[in-house]
Amino acid sequence: MNLKPFVFNPFGVNGFVLSNDAGDAILIDPSVSSKQEEATLANYIATNNLTVRHLLNTHLHLDHVLGNAFVARKYGVQPEAHEEDAFLLDLQEEQSQMFGLPLREHSPGLGNYLAEGDAVEVPGIRLQVIHVAGHSPGGIAFYCENPGEVNGQKDVPPLLFPGDIMFAGSRGRSDLFGGDDDALVSGIKSKLLTLPKETVVFPGHGPMTTIADERRWY
Repeated sequence: MNLKPFVFNPFGVNGFVLSNDAGDAILIDPSVSSKQEEATLANYIATNNLTVRHLLNTHLHLDHVLGNAFVARKYGVQPEAHEEDAFLLDLQEEQSQMFGLPLREHSPGLGNYLAEGDAVEVPGIRLQVIHVAGHSPGGIAFYCENPGEVNGQKDVPPLLFPGDIMFAGSRGRSDLFGGDDDALVSGIKSKLLTLPKETVVFPGHGPMTTIADERRWY
C-alpha cells in the first residue's frame, strides 16, 4: 500500500490518499479549498496513475468536506459517510458563517452510507468502519488492521484514521451540532483504545500518534 498525507484548507485538515500497486485509490477527507490545493491533489493522482474508487469522510463538518464537490466532479465518485451526519450537509452555509470558512461550492449528497462493522475495500487495502459519536453524531474512524507493506516499509502495524474523534494528546470538541462529550469519551475508550497499542493514529488535524500514547490520557 502507498499512503500519501496532505494538509489542506485554512483549518489544516489532514487528508489521505491510500492506493495499491494497481492504482486503485481511496481518498479520506481530501478537503481542498483552493485551485492550488485542487491542483496539488490532482497532480499526485495523475502522476501516480491512480483511479479514485472511494471518497470517504470521517465526518461532515465543513472543514472536512470542502473538497467533496471537486473530487466528485473530477473523478466521478460520491462521498461516503455515516448517515447520522448527513444533516450537516444541509447546514453548510451556517457552518461557513460560524467558522468563518469560505464555502466555494456545496458538497454533494452522500452516495453511500457507512455504518459500524462495514468495510471499504480495494485489492490489498481493507478499512473497517468504527462509529464513535460525540464530536459529531456520525463520526467514524477507518481502521486498517493489516496494512502489510506501506511506502516500501514492511510489517507496518495497524493504522487508524479517526478524523476529529481523537488527536495526539486530546480529543475532538463536542460543542457543535449534536456533539456529546460523554459519548465521545465512552466511544474512544471502548472502541479505539482497545485496538492494539502499536496502532499508528493519523488524526484529522495535527501530528500522528499511537494508541499506546493515547491510553495515557484516559
